[in-house]
Formats: sequence, C-alpha cells, structure tokens
Amino acid sequence: MAPTTQIKEEFYVRRLFNNDVPVFVDATRYVRQDLPYPLSAKKSLKATCGVRTDDEVVAFSVRSYTSRQAEREVENVEAEVGGKVVSQNILHLRMPRKTLHGLNETARELSAVLGDEMIAEFGETLYVLQLTRTGGEGELKLVGRLDRTDAGYVRSNIDEADVEFELPISGVRLRIFMRSPIRERTLAYSFGGYLTRKPGEIETLTRATALVLNSILGLSTFRMLSGLDTVDVPVLSPNAGARRRQPSERIAFDVPVMLFTGDNMPAARGHITAEIDLDGIDPVTGGLQVVVSESDRLEWNPALAGQVGFQAYEQVLAETVASVVHSILGADKVRDIAYDIMLSELKPEAVADLRTATADLPGLAANPAQAEVRPLQPAPGVPVA
Repeated sequence: MAPTTQIKEEFYVRRLFNNDVPVFVDATRYVRQDLPYPLSAKKSLKATCGVRTDDEVVAFSVRSYTSRQAEREVENVEAEVGGKVVSQNILHLRMPRKTLHGLNETARELSAVLGDEMIAEFGETLYVLQLTRTGGEGELKLVGRLDRTDAGYVRSNIDEADVEFELPISGVRLRIFMRSPIRERTLAYSFGGYLTRKPGEIETLTRATALVLNSILGLSTFRMLSGLDTVDVPVLSPNAGARRRQPSERIAFDVPVMLFTGDNMPAARGHITAEIDLDGIDPVTGGLQVVVSESDRLEWNPALAGQVGFQAYEQVLAETVASVVHSILGADKVRDIAYDIMLSELKPEAVADLRTATADLPGLAANPAQAEVRPLQPAPGVPVA
C-alpha cells in the first residue's frame, strides 16, 4: 500500500502591537474553528499567510494589506457586555486553499528543473534567478527564463541585467519556487500586495523578488527552511525610477537642424527628435527638461564620417530647444508647469499647452559650443533631407 501524504495547514496574521514592528502571530485555531480574529485597531493588520505542508512541498500564500485595505477588511462590531456597549475590531479569516493547491501543483511540475536556483513567476513568464548565500544573507541575480513546451520546460539565457516593469494599480502578484537547503522540501511562495514604490512607477524583477522574500522572512517556518535571514535589495538605477508613459501621453516632437563643426564645416542636416520630460525638471534651472536624440532623418556629411558624432551636440541642442519652448510659453506658464511636474500634478490643460508650443518649432543651427535659431538653407556638401 502506498504511503499516505501527511498534510498540515497553518494560518498566520502579520500585525502590529502597540505601533511597533509587525510580527507574525499564529491564528490557525481561529481558521479551524471559524472564529473571528480580534484586532486592537484596524490599521494593525499588515498581512495574512496560509501555509500548507506535505511530504514534498511547503507552500506559503501571503496577502499584504495597505491601511486602506485593512480599513475595509476589518469589521467593527458592537456588543453589550454587563450593561455596557463594547466595540471590537474583528477579521474573518479564510485558508487560501485554492492558491496553496496551485502552488503545490506548480512546485511539483518545476521540481525536475529547479536545481539550486530560484524560479520567480511574474505574469505568464518564469524567470530563473541565481541565489548566492553569505551566511544568512542572500543575493539574487537574474540569469534566465523558462518557457513551457509540450515536452516540458526549456531554459534560455537573458542578456539584460534585469527586467523592468510598471507597478500595476491592483498590486503585485508574484510566485517564487526554491529548494530548501535544510530539508528535502520545495518551498513555494505566492505574494499578493504592494511593494515600496507607487503604482505606475518602474520596478525590476530582481528587486521585487527580494522585497517579496524579505516580507515573509519574519515567519520562522520560511526563515528556517530557506536558510535565509535577509535578501539584499538592489539599488534601483536612476533611469528606472520614472513612470513609463504611453506614446499618447508623451511630448515628443521633431526639430529641424543644421550642424557644423567647431571650424564651421557643415556636419549634418535634417531633423532630430526632442522630448520634454514630464516626470522631472531641470535640476539646475528648475525649468523644463528637454532630452534630444538622433533620428533617421538626420543625414551626415560623408566627408566627416567617423570624425564627429551626435553626442557632441546633445547638450547645446537640448538647452536651446528648452529656451525656445520657454520663450513661446512665457516665464509664468513655464514656472507653473514646472511646479506641476515637480509635484506629479501635471494637468491635461498644461499638456495641451506644451503640445501647442512644440508643434512647429523653428530650425536651429549649431556647433558643439552654441546654437541659434536660423532659417534653414541647404548646406554645401550635405545631402538635403
């Protein structure tokens, strides 16, 4: 007769006591007996965690709460006790068996390809992360991706250092799978909730995985089985912090230019692309910040091939385009728009003003040191765009 799988279920509430650091508290008996769980205050609820253990997999399902979510989830009830009306905050707990069952099934499917690395599932994609341990501290590195096929899972390498994504309004859903270095078990972990950054901002997969792992390391069961005390959270690169805007939300436009070398030799003629940064202002002037880039409509003088590049003109062109836009809008309007951008309160009417101001800019003539507004004429030796 085949051995019977022993299944154990536990339930924990992560909560605050006296506004101190949140801790996990065993609330298993409240789930088993279908009893309401008492809380001193609604805002003390931070997360709940269901745990399912069998002979192969230990599955953890964490639901994280914001203060607003806790306010909606926790019920305030009044009862008369000894002739007095007593108010109490209660939470109705439920074991997330469907989520735990799904974790268990996926963990068993991945067991053949899991190895000593970690697998993170985000959306419909499975990512492979290398986990380096130094004592109880872990460090993650994104190294690959797994694709489901009819024949199983196929692994491929990832060239980029990390994968960026925009944090959704509904919160992050992330599943993590790893082998326990302590016991013969696969650890499967599902997280649902919000991280440290706001919805709409940019996060990376490695950072999100580290943050999600740290959120459960306060639970001794996961900490002991994973052999981790903390996971290093990488610093977010400066270029990844801004919200990704859809093309329809951006202020991008073409600017006709003629470029010359320092000794006034024609270098290029055509159009460049300019864009106003709607998430940040110029750190020095406090005005609008313009970013310029080379486009395929800029043709270079073949006689100067390899001698001069667009980077030499970027700063002077960006500053001059910003100056032209400022003059069109006027100082007062530019100041108001800059404050709105700085405080993330940019209004639709301000965006409309920016579109109007950048719709038909005059041509610029520039060398690496300076630029000026000038009617554009074909330059000798340079193809006409």
